[in-house]
Amino acid sequence: MSELENIRMSKGGLGKVLVMRLAPGCDLMKSLEEIAERENLRSGVVLSGAGSLHQVTLRNVRSFPDEFPITDRNRIYTPKKELLELLSLSGNISRKDGEVFVHCHITVSSGLDDGRAYGGHLTEGCVVFSTCEVIIAEITGLEMKRNVDPETRVLELYLEP
Repeated sequence: MSELENIRMSKGGLGKVLVMRLAPGCDLMKSLEEIAERENLRSGVVLSGAGSLHQVTLRNVRSFPDEFPITDRNRIYTPKKELLELLSLSGNISRKDGEVFVHCHITVSSGLDDGRAYGGHLTEGCVVFSTCEVIIAEITGLEMKRNVDPETRVLELYLEP
């Protein structure tokens, strides 16, 4: 069996590019959601994010479920309240039942001497300290949607040409 049989794929192009600077106190996740809604972004890719944060909550999977779906029993939420550099932000923007759905991962580093880094799923509560610069590109020619996958029983990416 070819791996391609297990891959959802569609082709599109790039549309407008949004370049933004988030001011101190902005919630990174909420800001992305509001900008995508205001710009009527149906499908997009978060190309980059750089800045500083003074608070984050990272979500990671900590244990395999006995069976799907993965739930909060299998996840760990790690709050950090300290000065952090935003090293990377990547992900996508799609729609779930017409509403904006942001799926991003984030990597941050602390000001400790060893340059310790942390990463995980972006959640609400990641708050900008001095600045945050984000670049998002619109994807045209296809629609990215979130639907419950029959196998994993969680919201997964579906594509419509």
